[in-house]
Amino acid sequence: MSIYKRGSIYWIEVRGPDGTRHRESTGSGNQSTAKAYHDRRLAEITRGQAKPLTWDDATKRWFAERTDKRSLDRDVSIARWLDQHWSGRVFSTITDGDVRKAVEQKRIETTDSNANHYLKFVKALFNKSVEWGWMDVSPVKMKTYPAPKARLRFLSEDELSRLMRELPHHLRVMAEFSVLTGLRMSNVTGLRWDRVDMQRRLLWIESTEYKSGRDHGIPLGDRAIQILEGERNQSATHVFTYCGYPVQNTNTAAWKKALGRAGISNFRWHDLRHTFASYHAMNGTPLLTLKALGGWQTLEMVNRYAHLSAEGSRQYANNSMPTAVGGCAQNVGNVGASNPQ
Repeated sequence: MSIYKRGSIYWIEVRGPDGTRHRESTGSGNQSTAKAYHDRRLAEITRGQAKPLTWDDATKRWFAERTDKRSLDRDVSIARWLDQHWSGRVFSTITDGDVRKAVEQKRIETTDSNANHYLKFVKALFNKSVEWGWMDVSPVKMKTYPAPKARLRFLSEDELSRLMRELPHHLRVMAEFSVLTGLRMSNVTGLRWDRVDMQRRLLWIESTEYKSGRDHGIPLGDRAIQILEGERNQSATHVFTYCGYPVQNTNTAAWKKALGRAGISNFRWHDLRHTFASYHAMNGTPLLTLKALGGWQTLEMVNRYAHLSAEGSRQYANNSMPTAVGGCAQNVGNVGASNPQ
């Protein structure tokens, strides 16, 4: 066994079965980590794997094996961002400290919640590498950042009116349609005419295109039908277009400028879905019905709007009073009005 230091980093020298000498950096200044790397590489070289496996090899295999994963696009985006840190790096030399540094950078750039997505991807990739036999145990010990309280932002009637006045036509109809149906941005931008049944007044989203992984049918109200009628002749394939082409993204400069002109802050496109659910709750839609309309998987995900449903449920406030109790209550005011004698 040959392990030696160059500066603060341990290197190894291993000979293969054919006598070929392999010198490699372990990427670590820890002697125990370096020895583990040495033993692993010796086993790999002995069985003919001369080239050390890299971060790029790991992500390539991950994507090859996860083609059915619904959130694969997000995984691709995460991996591409992490490439700037580890592309070309021997996979087994990436340490928990390296992961912490990268994830913390993402947390500073964005949010704790978003950084957690990056950490979860890295953890899953290292756990999978253990299954592949690339290493004995994952080095990633970092825990996710504490989850913040669920964000619930929706537009007041006045804010909604102001925003609609400021948006250009293609974004205005998409935003209003989102509030009317509760569809997520990707489902609105990707909505095709072959998923709309104007006669039955409904549309559907297939499981492969919906976050829950289930087919989702949505009934359409009068205003939603009006919007679709207005867009009918713009494209033979896609419902919402701009200059004849399907809209790919709504989070554009035009969207942000319209928010600014309308005097609306702390608002994202996804909050239109919160606006949809909030008004349903306030107008008395039962939470189980709202769950079905919005395509949520569990009632727990809808309960965030429960506090808003009190006003809409006010009409039912007296339903728990038996008739006899109600009659007694009415007679209270008459006590003493006449002499029982």
